[in-house]
Amino acid sequence: MRTVPSGGARHGFELYFVCQNVEGLNPGTYHYLPMEHRIEFLNPIEKVSDILASSLCDQLWALKANVIFYFSYIPYRTEWRYGHLAHRIALVDLGHVGENIYLASTSIGLGTCGIGACVTRICDEMFELEGENEFIIYAQPIGKVNKEDFVKEKSFYEFVEKEGL
Repeated sequence: MRTVPSGGARHGFELYFVCQNVEGLNPGTYHYLPMEHRIEFLNPIEKVSDILASSLCDQLWALKANVIFYFSYIPYRTEWRYGHLAHRIALVDLGHVGENIYLASTSIGLGTCGIGACVTRICDEMFELEGENEFIIYAQPIGKVNKEDFVKEKSFYEFVEKEGL
């Protein structure tokens, strides 16, 4: 009943997001409800760029995205079943989720980039999480890639390939 696999069908993650400049959605924080396949509006954000910059360790390039997904982890969902292996299962599951977002984004002409450098405390506050039984672990901005950024990225990877790095 979900779009990604999960070890033991535990689905230890929740999806929250911040949107800006999205037709039909107010700028602010949202939570995805997978069993109902709908989103719930949590809170408006007045200065979206300020909170996003702080939450993503000042990676200002990510502020260009219209939507930034934030994934929380709920340890209990995997720990009760897998014990000390739970975190391994969770990381593999998060890889499945991230890759599906890469594939979906690319298929509709958008760009994305997985980000592990999140300020957990700021992210947790943004989505009103208490930070122990549920906390933000990963982010993924999604948006249009402008031509200039695409050329820079392509040039970088050509250099990496040429140099055998």
